[in-house]
Amino acid sequence: MGQKSVITVAAVTDITFRELRAGCEKGVLQENAWTQTGVFRVQPGGGVPAHLHLMVHDLFVGVKGQLEIRYEGELGNGLFVLKPGAFCSVPPGVRHEVFNASKTDEAFFLLVHTSYDQFNNLPAPFRTIEAALPFAPRTSGEES
Repeated sequence: MGQKSVITVAAVTDITFRELRAGCEKGVLQENAWTQTGVFRVQPGGGVPAHLHLMVHDLFVGVKGQLEIRYEGELGNGLFVLKPGAFCSVPPGVRHEVFNASKTDEAFFLLVHTSYDQFNNLPAPFRTIEAALPFAPRTSGEES
């Protein structure tokens, strides 16, 4: 097996982003069959609506600002505040959403999807907790 290229990024907040929905943008740092590593920029009041993945782990790392990750699964529900340097792993089958509750500050998080060749994103409203995000669910073809 040949060596893959080394990927370097001097500042993950200064990459090219594309809009996923109003108030939420994504930039891809790295992608192959095993993983996709992306950075999300989330404006105040924006986020990623409730969804789940059937086969993929989401690994979150806080970069800048503060975000709320709400989750619901067979082993319980919760809210985790993702601050710079914090980590959250959401396994397959767990409903989750990301929200920037700030009224003034944008926030950034790094997200690794693993394994990426089995990636899917299914809109999945919470069953036992109220949805927190005020915007419409994603449309087909959108990713997170």
